[in-house]
Amino acid sequence: MEAPSGRRTTRRLRAGSFVLLAAACALLFAVPAHAEPGDGETSTAPVETPTTDVPTQEPTTAAPTEAPATTEAPPPPPPTTAAPPPPPAVHRFKMTVSTVSLGDAYWQGDGAGELVIAVKNTGENVGKDTVTGFYALPSGAQATGAYGTGGCAVAPAALSFSCALPEQGLGQIVVKVNVDQGAWKTIGLGQVTAAIGQYQRNVPIAFAFTTPPTPGIELNTSAPPLPAAAAARDESLQLAVRLRNTGATRAAGAVEIVTPPGVDLVTFPSVCRSHKRVGPDRDRCELGDIAAGKEVSTAFGMTVSAAARAELPLTGAVHGYLVPPGQDMIETRYDFKITAPPLAGVEAPLPTSAPPSPVAQRTFETDFSLRKQSNDGGTMSSLPIVGGIVGLVAIVGALVVFSVRRRMRDDVEDDALSADEVEDVVLVPAQSGGPTGPSAALTRSPVPRSLTLPRLPSGPVAGSGFRDREQTGRDEDGD
Repeated sequence: MEAPSGRRTTRRLRAGSFVLLAAACALLFAVPAHAEPGDGETSTAPVETPTTDVPTQEPTTAAPTEAPATTEAPPPPPPTTAAPPPPPAVHRFKMTVSTVSLGDAYWQGDGAGELVIAVKNTGENVGKDTVTGFYALPSGAQATGAYGTGGCAVAPAALSFSCALPEQGLGQIVVKVNVDQGAWKTIGLGQVTAAIGQYQRNVPIAFAFTTPPTPGIELNTSAPPLPAAAAARDESLQLAVRLRNTGATRAAGAVEIVTPPGVDLVTFPSVCRSHKRVGPDRDRCELGDIAAGKEVSTAFGMTVSAAARAELPLTGAVHGYLVPPGQDMIETRYDFKITAPPLAGVEAPLPTSAPPSPVAQRTFETDFSLRKQSNDGGTMSSLPIVGGIVGLVAIVGALVVFSVRRRMRDDVEDDALSADEVEDVVLVPAQSGGPTGPSAALTRSPVPRSLTLPRLPSGPVAGSGFRDREQTGRDEDGD
């Protein structure tokens, strides 16, 4: 019975030894990882160490792989398909209208004048633009014809025009105008209206006359020029008017001031016994009686608006009246002009001198287009016919010249031949039984001058009936 108990004890000892050995091994391997911290040391949880190191090590391992990519050039940006928007188009133009001037021929019955409309395309980023417009003449004036140059075309029947102009392009319209003989007393202002889309301009048409040759009255006016200015602004001026009675009797005098658009009459002189407005742009001043040979001088105050200042020069008129007792009213007219130096930085007015009519140029272009159409199988041109006629006339002229030169050359040759022929004179003996003596000598044979007779030998001419005296004596002795 002791043997089994001894075996059990041995087994237990072995088992205990194994447990002690396992515990010692566990302590041996666990102390470096789980050693207790000493003085001045901190402990770190064994589980947290791998979890904190893994995220920090991943960027460090990835950085070397991304470093070569940074040394290469960056890829170009993707192409943009949308182009930048174009600059906005500005539709704008400038227009200048001339004054219809009637000279001294008007008082002789010739009321012809010219109206010139100049248009310039001052737009931006528009390329080519078209200005359309029309003109309206006042009562007493009629349009008799019109033409355009520089890209402008007219429709005389409708009193309208259109100008297709490139940027900074200039075109002109010339309108032939006729003014009635009595219209100088009451004629007003016309107007030209033009537009490009929503941009529109209106410019008045003024009529200027020389002083009519009216006896018994004399009128003069003057307006000083406005001073120079940097920008357009409202300004004032004084208009001097002098009315003189050149008649033999006293007469009641009056003046009427016609102002251009943008100009207003604001003050009247003290010599005006009364004044009133007789029209939108016309004021009347009554001067009372003026003795024969006397003159009345007045000065009227005017204001010029900034818009009118930019459109200078402007034309106005003054009408003078004298009414002698028991006689008809005498009326005259004198035009005045408001001027000023151009504004700083403002372009000078467009030229309004009438360009020549392009009738000849238009005819050439029309003929060229017709010839082109005929070459294309369209309408035939008259140029071949005209060319044939001209060629025929040239040939006839050449033949005439050749004939005249040939005739002149023949005359010269005939004169030379006649000089050589006069040395030989051929005489024909008288007929038997004819008269004797000097009268029996015959004249030169009517042989053509162009023929030259051979020189005959000395002695009697054969067959002429003449015989030598010796031969005649021998014949008689033989008989």
